[in-house]
Amino acid sequence: MAAPRKYPPKDAAATVERLAAQGYAQVGIAKEFGVAASTLRRWTEEDEALQEAFDVGRETERRELHALIKRDAVAGKSANANAMFLLKCRHGYREFDSPNTKVDVAVNVPQAVMIVKDHGSDEEWAAKVAEQQRRLVTDAAAPMLPAPQCAPQTNGEPVGDGLPAPAPAALAAPIYAPAWRQPALAQTEPTR
Repeated sequence: MAAPRKYPPKDAAATVERLAAQGYAQVGIAKEFGVAASTLRRWTEEDEALQEAFDVGRETERRELHALIKRDAVAGKSANANAMFLLKCRHGYREFDSPNTKVDVAVNVPQAVMIVKDHGSDEEWAAKVAEQQRRLVTDAAAPMLPAPQCAPQTNGEPVGDGLPAPAPAALAAPIYAPAWRQPALAQTEPTR
């Protein structure tokens, strides 16, 4: 059988505020009430007044620590290291921002995704595969022509079969001329 559910006492808000102002964390406040930390967390979640009392107590502690540092600064004394330590550890204070602070703005790139295209129904796919297979078998059964043999061309000497290599064909003259030659061509061409 489960233990009976515990509820906060009547003066819980005042006690929570007083203990938080003295520097108690939620675990220490729960111990003062004689309950588990999870029970105190449940109380603060269910009762906004308890959560507000905890927040007010923490703010009271922060203001007192801040006042100590300010008082010493006005009096020209060195800073209260203990107060500064508590402000840094418990209230998020920091002396300065580091110029070497690295801000990492990583972008999560999704991994490669395989895209499968729709090739139709199973029957259409089977017909395409059968046609491809038929063409492969037909191509494999066809007689192969001998590959053309390329031999280096020489100056009229016999190549392979004893015949002289043909001379390269003369290239036809272009029907256009470079821009630097066009005026000269224009003078030589007859006018119509």
